[in-house]
Amino acid sequence: MIVRVLTATLKADQAGQFNELMRTQLPLLRDYPGLRYAKLARRMRGGQQEVCLFEEWKDTASLYGWAGPDLERPRLLPGAEELVIDLRVAHYEALDIDPESEDH
Repeated sequence: MIVRVLTATLKADQAGQFNELMRTQLPLLRDYPGLRYAKLARRMRGGQQEVCLFEEWKDTASLYGWAGPDLERPRLLPGAEELVIDLRVAHYEALDIDPESEDH
């Protein structure tokens, strides 16, 4: 399994618009084949908001299907990226999954 973590920092006055776009995107993401888990979370830090989107993918083929050939680029709805001060995407191999029992 692959874990994809998107972290975005934005000004607090643009947080509402960004959060609404992300809530609109979540059902699209959750319906994508190969996605096992998605969680959107936030925290306020002074005059900024930090948003984390945690995704867990069955395999790299599913992740590439969603994200496209450049995994470092986020897949966001139009208008979302323009609201962001800082945006990072990281990928991790899940170590807590037993490959033998993954499909059970």
